[in-house]
Amino acid sequence: MLAPVPALLVETSRLLWRTRGAHWDYEFICVPETPALPAWLTALEAIVGDADAAAGELRYGLLEIHDQGSREPGLFAYVAARFLDPARKDWTGRPVQHFAVWFPPVAPEAVEALPGAVPADWHLRVLAGLAATYGSGEVFGLPEEQIRAWKRGHPVSRAASAMAIVKRTPALSLAGGEAAPSRWRRAPTVKKKSPPARGEVALQTAGTGGKGGGRRGFGCFAIGVMMLVALQHLMACGAG
Repeated sequence: MLAPVPALLVETSRLLWRTRGAHWDYEFICVPETPALPAWLTALEAIVGDADAAAGELRYGLLEIHDQGSREPGLFAYVAARFLDPARKDWTGRPVQHFAVWFPPVAPEAVEALPGAVPADWHLRVLAGLAATYGSGEVFGLPEEQIRAWKRGHPVSRAASAMAIVKRTPALSLAGGEAAPSRWRRAPTVKKKSPPARGEVALQTAGTGGKGGGRRGFGCFAIGVMMLVALQHLMACGAG
């Protein structure tokens, strides 16, 4: 029996989204807090990099994160899609692509239940929910002249500002949507390593340096003792 899937509520804290604006190139407008990775590009490419955006292929699977601080890897079920925006185009007239991954709050054992529970148009519904944030003139429609002048008048980067706006999107309900299990493709498990926290790296580096410094100090002390003994021996020979 498949594990149950809870209420379908998409929160930005579990949403990974990469796209572009009318005048700015592709970048992440939302990265999840759960699961967490220091960088998401290679993981996103492994999940939907070879998908056909024009076909709107739906994928689901597991992301396996190996944390150096844990003995067991973390497993996170996901649904993903690479698709073309039905309305937005960039400044050259090309359709805008979206790369979307949602990590629903379900146990890894529930992954096989996702195609029958998540609506086939989940990505389009989330995109519609992002209309007031991503679709605003502050993000997608930001004029080119403002992008060029951004560094001179803002303390944070334009990309960070855009993500902060998108992160304010309220939770989006997928209830009432129509499922289409046959449209989904089970993707191989994507495995990623999470590097140690900066504090741990600094501590490890400091520890290594301390040990090396101790060895160097002991070596200098030993050499000094040997030189003193040799000097005393020479003085004794001269006196004789």
